[in-house]
This record gives sequence, structure tokens and C-alpha cells, in this order.
Amino acid sequence: MSLTWLETEGGPFIVLPRDVLSHWSGTEGDYDRACEVRGLVGVLGLPDGAEALVLGDEPLSTAYLPDRRVLVRWHYAESEEGVVDIVLAGLPTAEWEEGPVLRTAGELVMFDAAYFGTEVGTLAESIILALGPGHYRVDSASIQPDDLTCFRVHRFVGPA
Repeated sequence: MSLTWLETEGGPFIVLPRDVLSHWSGTEGDYDRACEVRGLVGVLGLPDGAEALVLGDEPLSTAYLPDRRVLVRWHYAESEEGVVDIVLAGLPTAEWEEGPVLRTAGELVMFDAAYFGTEVGTLAESIILALGPGHYRVDSASIQPDDLTCFRVHRFVGPA
């Protein structure tokens, strides 16, 4: 299995419901709020009660494993060869840090928080997270099988 990696231009990723993409104002306001998130992940309130997940900390290349509902963030590794196997092998024994709860009405879109939501699909690359409606706790862990390889992972636990 090959992963599709997404990059930012140095800031955080934002993960928000597809139906509120047009509300995300990128560098004209919302980006600054996203940059204020400290730690690995955080939740921001949006208009109409919607919520967005911010992937904070470092601007790491990020991919999504849909069958496990896990975001994979490339911290360091020598190559992309075997990444999926490494992550899958590490998930059961990972030391998970319980994270915030994200409410969603369904499908989410992840993209560089600097872009306007209306630029997704044209100027901004994105990844779709096909989650059903519900409340998802977003837990974080590191998978580090050796001194040369480390991936940060975030799993969506729920719906609760």
C-alpha cells in the first residue's frame, strides 16, 4: 500500500468538515488561530458550531490510513519503503496520549491551514477523511522502531 503525503508551507494542517470549507479564511484570520494551538493537536470552534482539528507542533508531511482512521506524520525515516508496515506493526503497542474530542457531521478535509477553504481542490492539495458523524477523540503517539525511524500518529477513536 502506498500513501499519499501532504505538505504544508511551514504552518499547521487544518482538518475541517467539508460543508464548512468556505468559512475557513486562511491567512486572513483563521490561520493565526490555528498557529496558536500548542501541542500535537487541538480543536478550534468554527461558525455554526462546527469544529476543526489543528495538527500542531511541527509542519510534518502527513498521510492518512483510512482503514485504521489514523493520520501518519513523517518525523524521520531513511525512506518511504515499508512505512505502512512499520506503522501497522507499531499501532497495537504504541503508548497513546489521550487527546481532544472533535465533533463532526461527517466527511473531513485536511489541508494547509494557510489556504482559504475555497482554494481546496484548486490551489490547495487536500486529503479526505471519510468519517461518519459523531464525536471522535484524537489520540496521539509516536512509533519509533529504531533510532533512524519515527512517525507521529493520531487516531480517531469513536464515534463516542
